[in-house]
Amino acid sequence: MKRLKLIPDNSNGLVLKPWELVVTVAVVLVLALAILPCAWQKIGSVRIPRGFRLAEELRDDYYGYRLVARAASLKKPAVFIGDSVIWGKYVDNKNTLPELINHTLGRDEFVNLAVDGLHPIAMEKLLANHGDSIRGMRVFLYWNPLWMNTPLYDLSGRDEFSINHPRLLPQFDFSYKSYRAGFGDRVSAFLEQNLLFSSWMRHFRAAYCANRDVKKVLASGDKFAACDPAERRVLVNGKVTWEQNGIKKQDWPWVKASRSRQYAAFRRVIALLRKQGCQVTVVLGTVNPHMQTPGSLERYRRLRAEVKADLENSGVGFIDLPELASGEYADASHPLAAGYRKLAEHMVERRLSPDGK
Repeated sequence: MKRLKLIPDNSNGLVLKPWELVVTVAVVLVLALAILPCAWQKIGSVRIPRGFRLAEELRDDYYGYRLVARAASLKKPAVFIGDSVIWGKYVDNKNTLPELINHTLGRDEFVNLAVDGLHPIAMEKLLANHGDSIRGMRVFLYWNPLWMNTPLYDLSGRDEFSINHPRLLPQFDFSYKSYRAGFGDRVSAFLEQNLLFSSWMRHFRAAYCANRDVKKVLASGDKFAACDPAERRVLVNGKVTWEQNGIKKQDWPWVKASRSRQYAAFRRVIALLRKQGCQVTVVLGTVNPHMQTPGSLERYRRLRAEVKADLENSGVGFIDLPELASGEYADASHPLAAGYRKLAEHMVERRLSPDGK
């Protein structure tokens, strides 16, 4: 058997033993997996222009949310966090609730950090994993009662249900009977939740490759797209009310706050933000009262009373938003532009503080 040719003494080559090679590869991987996603926070910095809100197509880009939250924390003293009601589903960038408040006050103070479809259970995981830069700020946290209208939306039901942001759910808590993802999907989501590199890779595909595979983009010779997380589409303010859209009245059972998974998660979100030194004010949203049967409306108002009593007893400040006229709702929970203007005026009149001072 031939001996391997010895490397001359004057060579710059480096010979590693097998175990040394394994250790070297492991160290390089750790550095890539741990350092790159953290360093990208500075490399991939984003702008927060006036009237900012996250682009709808990037609603599932959770590492991208980390970059946006960090940029907001460096520029603005206050943020709104919530779902599509705060995001502004039926209005343009100038008519979201945070931007209307900015306009009314005459200063660019509040940034919209809402995400379409972000229910409290998903919100808890998103902020725990990617919201650590939201510290020492004023946070207006929106509570949408609609996530508690049925056991399905509350994720306490037993029937399979397609819920928003499934990748932010507890993947191996099988008490969530309505969530029935396959094992592979659960593992993938679990890694994304717990391995920052996995979340960064998903961000890179979404923000720079238009959700295409990175290897295919490289193979095709296409350029990587520039990352701009702001909503740039020219959206038109909706004018169709829930009645004009033919939506029927609903008879929802409503889940009590004391039994609700979504409300328990909401309370944990408050605790998380307070732990990060934030001054949290809960914004109690409304569900279209005109779209409910008398029985549903009675149960809904009992729920609101229960939530207000719980917040008061816990020393959590809140602003109770008023119910709107029937023609100011686009559906069960989303206002039209006129409705948002009324809500903005209500909050500004109370100087955006729980006690109105």
